[in-house]
Amino acid sequence: MLPYEKIFNRTLGKIDDPKELHLEVSDLLEIYVERLHEIVGDPRVSRLFTTIILNDEEQELEYELVNPMDEFKSDEFVIKLLSLGMVIEWLQPKVDSIMYTSLMIGGKEEKKILDNHKNMIERLNSLKVEQKKLIRDYDYQYNSYLSGN
Repeated sequence: MLPYEKIFNRTLGKIDDPKELHLEVSDLLEIYVERLHEIVGDPRVSRLFTTIILNDEEQELEYELVNPMDEFKSDEFVIKLLSLGMVIEWLQPKVDSIMYTSLMIGGKEEKKILDNHKNMIERLNSLKVEQKKLIRDYDYQYNSYLSGN
């Protein structure tokens, strides 16, 4: 059993959003739980698990990896994977909003809006690449066919 709190705390260290910091704790938890469900529902992520159960009542995650490691390594991998996914889930709507807004304005204003948010767009892209590499590396390192486990 892995408490949601460990995943959420790791996520908090990667998100800088003053709007979220002003929310009630219950509202913030609800948003985080939704993001957690989104990332667990991602086929690239869910295929890494033979079992993954989100218990929202107890705020615990029960899982079994397809290619298990020791408990500490497994927990750390799952926390890293899910917190990274939650940051992507947080950033994606912000970038989408910027992209759609810039299309409506058009012209020089469009370029100016995109210039101001270029770092955010680049961060989202780098997070997605990091997530894909994390999944890829896990598959290579802990695949029973390749490692002889």
